[in-house]
Amino acid sequence: MSELLKALQARAKVRYENPPRKVLAFYYGWYGNPSVSGRWLHWERVDAERKTIATSTHYPQLGAYDSSDPKVIEQHCRWAREAGLDGFIFSWWGKGGYEEKPLSQLLQSAQQHRLQVCIYYEAVPEPGNPETALADWEYILRRYGAHPAYLKVDGKPVIFVYARAMEQLSMSQWALVLAEIARRSPPGVCAIADRLDKTACRIFDGVHTYNTAGALAGKPLEQVEATTESQFREAFQQAGALFRIRCATVIPGYDDTKIRTPGLAVARYEGRSYREQWEAALRLNPDWVLITSFNEWHEGSEIEPSVEHGDRYLKLTAEYARQFQELPPAPRMATPLTALPPDAITALRKRWQGKTIGVLPDASSEAFFWLIEAGLPIALLEWEQVVEPGRLTPQHYEALVYAGGESYRASVRQPNDVDGALRAYLQAGGRLLALSYQPFPFYYADGKAVGDARRFGLPIAGSSPNPQAGTTGFEQPPVPNLRFFWNRTLMPYASAEPTPFPEGGDQRWRPMLRSLVSPEDEYLPLITLRDGQGRSWGEGAGIVRYRTGALKGAAVGYAWFRLLEMPQAPLLLEALFRLIL
Repeated sequence: MSELLKALQARAKVRYENPPRKVLAFYYGWYGNPSVSGRWLHWERVDAERKTIATSTHYPQLGAYDSSDPKVIEQHCRWAREAGLDGFIFSWWGKGGYEEKPLSQLLQSAQQHRLQVCIYYEAVPEPGNPETALADWEYILRRYGAHPAYLKVDGKPVIFVYARAMEQLSMSQWALVLAEIARRSPPGVCAIADRLDKTACRIFDGVHTYNTAGALAGKPLEQVEATTESQFREAFQQAGALFRIRCATVIPGYDDTKIRTPGLAVARYEGRSYREQWEAALRLNPDWVLITSFNEWHEGSEIEPSVEHGDRYLKLTAEYARQFQELPPAPRMATPLTALPPDAITALRKRWQGKTIGVLPDASSEAFFWLIEAGLPIALLEWEQVVEPGRLTPQHYEALVYAGGESYRASVRQPNDVDGALRAYLQAGGRLLALSYQPFPFYYADGKAVGDARRFGLPIAGSSPNPQAGTTGFEQPPVPNLRFFWNRTLMPYASAEPTPFPEGGDQRWRPMLRSLVSPEDEYLPLITLRDGQGRSWGEGAGIVRYRTGALKGAAVGYAWFRLLEMPQAPLLLEALFRLIL
């Protein structure tokens, strides 16, 4: 079994039944002044008389302070207690940097004030190299993890991972990092991803977003509460079902126009926006509420007392933190194999017993994780293995699964050798299931748009400027009342009620069409999209068994990517893997 598969299986077992409630604020230790650090750091053109700083939206009540000043740290901890905070998420930029200098003193003061501190991991030293992230995390655990004031859940030190760092490693690499840190430094870490999607929920211990300013910018006050709630609702349902830690973020306001052009600003409305966001957080009832920020003065998101706002935001935080701590825990509903009776999964496992499903590289769609949960026999392939002579045959892999995005690697050792290997596999009677996490599988090859899905037997249509029912896909719904109808003859556990087409998100429809294969080939529609007039817009899922042509003897299956995110997805996946054999 590959190390990645073992890592993913280990992540699938992670559960937080009842994580402790926390209210935490992002904290920055990068400020310096000449009296303590011998120079100005992060404060530019300070005018103490006029109470202005060129790189700060507001002026701190403590003045342009030094983050390493013990008196400043002590005051910050006192204010945090008054505000009902449980602790800080400390922005960490690497071993030995200036920004790290206050952390030991902060932990010491936090302990005295019954607060907790954890790390916000800002960047991977060498993007693409997970060993450099592992070295950082080993250092963090060795130097800080055992401190009594370091935040832990189930004995595991907490590390939040910022979006920048998230993007510097693939999700597969992050899974390997989490598995390896647990092996090197048991019991590992509780890692909270700066991503609100189901893949992040599956691989990390929890999810959050650092900043909601982008969603709130330009919104009138009366829309703030609903906008905040809508940002987190779906992610919380997913995280809750997987027993991960759910974090909601609130901001007092935001204004980075002094440091960026044109910049972004979110009005504070004299504290009313903050109230509306907290009201949304109370309704969402997350495990943790995160405040952006305690003291990010450059971006004007601080709740730390300022000349302009006084201690208004400490008082508001105290008011709402108390209400949050008094809420009963939100229920968690685990539904990994929704609506499928146990005997259906047992029968599917028996059907695949002694066989192997080869998973093509870069898999991270929901179908891939379902395969792991369902316990079907899978083998993860590298592109080098795909082109290895004699390896990619129906005798070795009874089916192949493409669970990546829209891009794949077409050439490894020579031009288009991956294409040749996949075609040869199908021509030998192989089976291919395209279950991607983006709209059009096999659309980009080695960075170029090629639209190769049909080359591999997948009768998928692209969009058109003038979408036509049953002929093309579309970028956005061209007609109202689109609904998915499930083939209950082939999926007996499916509901008779149609499923609405997604109202938001990525709506790029790429249908499977009967007209794109020969009438002599066997076409099994599983899910059909119809409009209010009953017209078919093609299949969202189905199987083709080729009886003629170059792919005679092959079988292919397809599911439109948004169907894999729906609660009914296990019903569809069971049917696809049952019928493809």
